[in-house]
Amino acid sequence: MKKGFFLYLLTFLVSLMVGRYLFKPWNMSEVEKAILIDVRLPRILIVSLSGASLGLAGVTFQNLFRNYLAGPGILGVTSGSAFGAAIAILLFPVNYLIQGVSFIFGLVSVFLSYFLGRKLGSTILSLVLSGMVISAFFSALLGLIKYLADPYNKLPAIVFWLLGSFTGVRWSDLTLALVPMLLGITGMLCLRWIYNVLSAGDEEAKALGVDVRKYRTLSILLATLATSAVTSVAGIITWIGVVAPHVARLMVGSDNRRLVPMTAMVGALLLLVCDDLARILTASELPLSVVTNLIGAPVLFTILAKKKGVLYAKD
Repeated sequence: MKKGFFLYLLTFLVSLMVGRYLFKPWNMSEVEKAILIDVRLPRILIVSLSGASLGLAGVTFQNLFRNYLAGPGILGVTSGSAFGAAIAILLFPVNYLIQGVSFIFGLVSVFLSYFLGRKLGSTILSLVLSGMVISAFFSALLGLIKYLADPYNKLPAIVFWLLGSFTGVRWSDLTLALVPMLLGITGMLCLRWIYNVLSAGDEEAKALGVDVRKYRTLSILLATLATSAVTSVAGIITWIGVVAPHVARLMVGSDNRRLVPMTAMVGALLLLVCDDLARILTASELPLSVVTNLIGAPVLFTILAKKKGVLYAKD
């Protein structure tokens, strides 16, 4: 745990120094101090919180649904948030309104998924199926918005937002997203003890006297708050919520009392690294989901293949 924290802290400090404008931490000019305090520091803080939020949401859903490939968007929160942002960009392209509408639609999508899941029987399978339905519904609406959008002004803005980026994030953006992110992160960290019970199955949890419905609902709400806040600020960020729990399991095992806080650190570290690469690989900043896809997909495949012994199997 300590090694993970020091590695994250080192990455945090390096991230402050690197970018298209590279400078040393000593003898900084006034311009460099302004860049550090007003541009890079809020961005790196919100990237760290976003990575921790996505990682925790991923490990929460993986425990709730007993599926190690579950991610933060399994109940349609990313599709709903994306639709909300597209509506806002189309109708009133003001930054705080885009974030607000995106956040609200993220919550609405998960509420609909949960409502439909209850109608289908309140089982894990019914929740997953309802999440797929709601995600497909909002994806279809998003496609309609993109079709109707002005191809010269609105459509590029929508597409760029969907690819994910922390470009232009300032202290005001951190202020808007801070409360739901911290609520989600703190709540999921506090519930880590119950995830060991919930991951064993409903019958086992009930036999131990755990109110499964209450804790499942609370966990979904906390994960949704955190994920919606991230998506409203940065757009759709893929793979972090799926990969971070797997990396953390390799480091500390499957006991959620240690796994959950380690996942938060790994998620923050992974997203920081991806954001740094997005900033420095090209002259113009790369969309973040391009980098997370390029890194996350092979990393996840390697982890899963190693667990199965595929990569080391002999003919």
